[in-house]
Amino acid sequence: MQNKTKSLIGSLMVLAMAGVATARAEETLRFATWDTDESLAIQQAIAKKFEEKHPGVKVQVEPYADGYDQKLIAAFGAGSPPDVMYMWNFPQYYTSLMPLDDLIAKDAADIKPDDFPKGLMNTTRVEGKTYGMPSGFTTQVVFYNKDMFAKAGVEEPKDGWTWDDLRAKAAKFRDEPNKVYGFAVDAKPDPYDFEQFLWSNGTKYISDDGKQIDGYMNSDAAAQVLDMFGDMAKKQEAITLNLGDDTSGSTLFKGGKIAMFQSAMWSKSGIDASGIKYGVAPLPKFGDKTAHSALGVSAISIAKDAAHPDLAWEFVKFFSSPEAVAMRTNDLPVRTSVAQEKGMTADPIYKPFFDILATSNSETHAFLKNANWGKVQDNLARAIEATMIDQGNAKQHLDDAVSRSKRLIK
Repeated sequence: MQNKTKSLIGSLMVLAMAGVATARAEETLRFATWDTDESLAIQQAIAKKFEEKHPGVKVQVEPYADGYDQKLIAAFGAGSPPDVMYMWNFPQYYTSLMPLDDLIAKDAADIKPDDFPKGLMNTTRVEGKTYGMPSGFTTQVVFYNKDMFAKAGVEEPKDGWTWDDLRAKAAKFRDEPNKVYGFAVDAKPDPYDFEQFLWSNGTKYISDDGKQIDGYMNSDAAAQVLDMFGDMAKKQEAITLNLGDDTSGSTLFKGGKIAMFQSAMWSKSGIDASGIKYGVAPLPKFGDKTAHSALGVSAISIAKDAAHPDLAWEFVKFFSSPEAVAMRTNDLPVRTSVAQEKGMTADPIYKPFFDILATSNSETHAFLKNANWGKVQDNLARAIEATMIDQGNAKQHLDDAVSRSKRLIK
């Protein structure tokens, strides 16, 4: 009897110890995302796949949606950030994020860093350190209405076309009585995206060291870009958006009121739903210079104070794997191999997005170069709008913006 009692006690102790081990193995990883609807469902499916590969782990997907930044800032301030999170504004958050360079190097065989285009990786770096792995991206392209081109007898855009080519084509669609135009220029463009035109014309907003805007933002090449768009509006080669009318370029394009529309991946689903027959062309060049595109990149990052840092890195690795990248059908694939396997780099609709990505791998957006860029950008935005209202005088307006911004740069 005594031996049976000892045996029973021993069995209970083993079971208790196993229970402790199981409890320790059960970890909850918090993952914050700004996605909603179909995109959120994809993130939840990826989380489920990760759980299947890591028994005992629960991924708690936290959809912060429109209040993303406020909720994220509050979580960091309270000392309880999510372990992993979607990220784009690295200058604002990088001091609260974990540098990933050593981890990427350690697991290079799994990550395969060379499979991620250099331009995408550049957007996740601050002061030479990497704070996120790209998860989705878009470049800028020109959508064009095939039926409008055919009806007007205008040749469709080709690879290597220039802004002079676009202007010549746009002029042929001008129909003022019916308010039909060839193109649209924005009086209030997002300065982040607008820098692509300066890059394409051989300049940029700010020096690479982030200390100089004079001679960059107000350079002759920058003024030439702005004056070109002003002249397109003056000659009615394009309708001007955001001057007394809030009708979007997307609405005009889908309604057959403009033949060409410069935008990005976020416009594609709406254009698809409209039912119009369209093509996609690369951004035009300035003469014989190489065209560059702004890069809209989302990434996944790890909080410096993550409750489960090792598990967080395992999740980031899986999120960056070909399997997970292929699941994110609402994003353009961030891995070259996945894009090629899906046939997207040869598909005429998707190919321009990837082609211009290959030529946009060396430029760095201004907000990554200077902590005060947001304030400088306000002055720049006013200069762009003033030029579009004047339909000229870009150099004067840009000089004024530089003069107002010099103290901010310092």
